[in-house]
Amino acid sequence: MRPNDPPEDLALGEKRRPKLLAAGKRAVSDQFKILTGTVTHIPALMTIGEVYLAMPNPDDNFVSDFQTGNFDSRLWELYLLACFREQGVMVSQDYPSPDFHIERDGHACWVEAVTANPQDRSAQDITVPVHAPEDRTERLLGAPAARFAKTLRSKLQREYETLSHVQGQPFALAIADFHAPSSMVWSREALPCYLYGVHPRVSEGPDGRHASMESIHTLLGDQQIPAGLFRDPAMEHVSAVIFSNAATFSKFNRMGFLAGWRPKGLTMVRDGILFDRNPGALDPKPFRFDVLGDEYASLWPGGEAWCQELDVFHNPQATHPLAFDLLPGATHWFERDGDIECSTIWEWSVLSSVTHLRM
Repeated sequence: MRPNDPPEDLALGEKRRPKLLAAGKRAVSDQFKILTGTVTHIPALMTIGEVYLAMPNPDDNFVSDFQTGNFDSRLWELYLLACFREQGVMVSQDYPSPDFHIERDGHACWVEAVTANPQDRSAQDITVPVHAPEDRTERLLGAPAARFAKTLRSKLQREYETLSHVQGQPFALAIADFHAPSSMVWSREALPCYLYGVHPRVSEGPDGRHASMESIHTLLGDQQIPAGLFRDPAMEHVSAVIFSNAATFSKFNRMGFLAGWRPKGLTMVRDGILFDRNPGALDPKPFRFDVLGDEYASLWPGGEAWCQELDVFHNPQATHPLAFDLLPGATHWFERDGDIECSTIWEWSVLSSVTHLRM
């Protein structure tokens, strides 16, 4: 498209893309109703529409899924695309699976998107948020970790590494958590515990608090689910697991708001916790900022970006590792000498947050 020019004709043989927001015959989900029927979510509506149009080749079920029972999983794919494109990554969808092939500066990877969903997916209503378990060990090694484990293991049974176009190349699973209402706000820490088979312990000593990593072999619960996906030699074809807790209305709403889609009278305030990178710091730093305020903008050069909540957990046993330079804006996690180390370009990383809307 060029300014003031009429729409171009479709190329010969190119199919017309279904309209994302034109509801079909099936009953739409509550999420879709909120997106399309509330003034407070106009920024998200506009942003989602733009990202959908940028998707190279959405599958035939994308629109119907987005409008009905698979809204979360399709929003996750849109979020991933926004993250990839923002970092200068070339994205293609030339095969039915995996979902994306990404390339940048001579590096490439296949990425399959998956969501951790509730056991009962019959209802898509907006429900009361579920709070994190009060017991820290349960939060790290209990139900959230078990849901991640079951979701990832189930997806890996499809043996993507055997596909001719994937063989011999890096492959990653990208997972988002929707296993309970608002669970993505607090479940993030459970994923690396499961992947690396470790449990962070905080102990009190004469010179203060110290954190250490303790190896674990199973998750909590009667099922005795093995911990340490990356320890399993059969998983060496998995280059990394990508994660984010930002595939949400809030993220798309903030990014649209910052881009200039601002209904009259709408304000946004984001509060949450930031990762404290100071030496010896064991607790996160709380924050609360107006999304359009100078303090919020100063957290990151250039302001808020899509990929600031994107985590890449690297498999230390991977046959074909995922290159750091492929996704330079993500936060990368590596296992070295028994510790889990972080590498990122961002001074401040949001661990979890809630965005408050006011009209």
